Amino acid sequence: MRLKLPRPWWRRSRRSGAAEGESITGSPESLQEIGALVRRRREDLGLSLRDLAIETRITTSVIEALERGWRDRLPERTYLASMLPQLEERLELPTGSLDPALPPRAPALRLDASGRGLRRFTPGTIDVLTTWQGSVVYALAIGLSLMALNRQQQDLALRNSQTLEPVQADLRGLNRLETASSPKDPVVRALRPLEQATQRRPEEWLNAGGGLRPSGIGVLQLRLKQNRRLRLFSGGGDRLQMDVKAGAMTLQLQAPLELVITPPPSDDDRVLWDGKPLLSVPNRQGVYRVDSSKPEAPARERPQTAPRSP
Repeated sequence: MRLKLPRPWWRRSRRSGAAEGESITGSPESLQEIGALVRRRREDLGLSLRDLAIETRITTSVIEALERGWRDRLPERTYLASMLPQLEERLELPTGSLDPALPPRAPALRLDASGRGLRRFTPGTIDVLTTWQGSVVYALAIGLSLMALNRQQQDLALRNSQTLEPVQADLRGLNRLETASSPKDPVVRALRPLEQATQRRPEEWLNAGGGLRPSGIGVLQLRLKQNRRLRLFSGGGDRLQMDVKAGAMTLQLQAPLELVITPPPSDDDRVLWDGKPLLSVPNRQGVYRVDSSKPEAPARERPQTAPRSP
């Protein structure tokens, strides 16, 4: 079986260039003769360039370029092919007599057996994965890329500059910062309103708005070490009877009130009213009472001098 080797690209380019030159110069009539024919017929009919341009709707520059044989000023073959029949009709010329003025057609691309064009082999004309040249170039590019990436990772590992773990926060620095800004500093404490709010006592919350407190309203605080039974009657209409476990409890009530704790509290237990210890009723252990009293006015609303007698 005889193998057919492809012809070198420089020989193919010479043959294709020669064929193109033959197709360009092989026109039957020169453009100068066509231009002289058009000018002579126009003058015989007594038409000027402007009159002919108006009747055929072709610009005067195209007609002048055709008459003078200026090929570089003529439009493309597609547009010129639609203008020439109008000139032939108006100048009463035979049909097709001006066709030699058309530019030569572009040479057809020669195709091989597979239907692809025979072009010069360059990296820009490679069909990746469809020809053996493209497969070779693609394999080389991928191999070189992998080798370069592997080499880069090896260099980073040798220099210990490759980090495979996330950067951890320096919690020790935060602890030192909190220690440096002591809460005893009044400036720092003023910047911590939430911390101040958690340290306020219940009676401070009641007096936070300023002015007079409603008549007889107070805060009852119980701090019990053991489970107790509680009965409560207040002037605000509260009626409470419940078992209280060991711990602390805070209630806002209105005087007068009566509190009964059974069994009676021990010395370790605390019963407070508005932050002050509340004493039990004499001769009645576990019974506490708070009488209603007129609230004291703020200092700014008290009289500065004693009232005069009438």
